[in-house]
Amino acid sequence: MTLSFRIFAVLAAGAFLAAPGLADNAFAKTKKKLTYEQAWEVCKKEMDKMGIFGTGIQANERYTRGAGCMKRYGYKI
Repeated sequence: MTLSFRIFAVLAAGAFLAAPGLADNAFAKTKKKLTYEQAWEVCKKEMDKMGIFGTGIQANERYTRGAGCMKRYGYKI
């Protein structure tokens, strides 16, 4: 293999690996950002659908999952 072919192969592989990440990032910026209250309602419905209770032993799990969900929408708890 020649040196120029190796360089081309590395650049092509890098482009194929970077393309999905750049596309996801561009798509995320085009979505309208939810308000804090809207994001909380979406996260709460998601946790209720999963059956995670907010009392007893599972309270910490609900808090952790809720914080993670809110982080997806750009908010910190």
